[in-house]
Amino acid sequence: MDLNQGTLTIGVQGSNSVVVGADSKGTLGDLLGPIVIGSSRAKKIVVLSDHVVVAIYGIAEFGENLLREYNDAKKPGTDGVTKVLEDFRKFCKKKWREWFGGMEIGNQLCLGFLVAGLDQNDSGEYNIPRMYSIENTLNFAPAFHSSGFVCRGIYSLATFIVDEKYEENMELDDLISLVDSTILRIAQKDPRIGLPVRIAVIDPEYGARIIR
Repeated sequence: MDLNQGTLTIGVQGSNSVVVGADSKGTLGDLLGPIVIGSSRAKKIVVLSDHVVVAIYGIAEFGENLLREYNDAKKPGTDGVTKVLEDFRKFCKKKWREWFGGMEIGNQLCLGFLVAGLDQNDSGEYNIPRMYSIENTLNFAPAFHSSGFVCRGIYSLATFIVDEKYEENMELDDLISLVDSTILRIAQKDPRIGLPVRIAVIDPEYGARIIR
């Protein structure tokens, strides 16, 4: 990933819930030239369905456009993180070929999505947490994250911090605190990461929602 694209996105999961966090620093200026302004107004997390959220990392302007067009085109009632992920990544591949089909992948700026939420169990209840990521530089192939947490964007230090503190089956409030404190800590060290922290929660009782 081009580290000039300052984004930190974190997903953590408990026994039946997922928390996704992102910083809120965006860049305003010419993508092909020097960045001239840094803004802390970016909203990098979007609710895609009743039990699924997506967080953008990389060149957010194109990511926001993909999400806007996908929301207009998706089939009503599509839900469950694995189904939504498959539908969304196929849409991204098609649109990306339309936009950048003549450009070598190695020359493209990085755009990625962390797609997280709940799948149904055998009884039809949404209570199985799962997290995936897709990136344009990997042709939007789905990466499944089975370790209980994932960090994307400017992720090295965040991965170390979360790996040290994360435990399986953490309570929801503890998951929120872990995501929040990690992004706050990184923001104090790295000017590319901006506050406030944005956080979304997906759980069986209330579904997917952005809490800040």
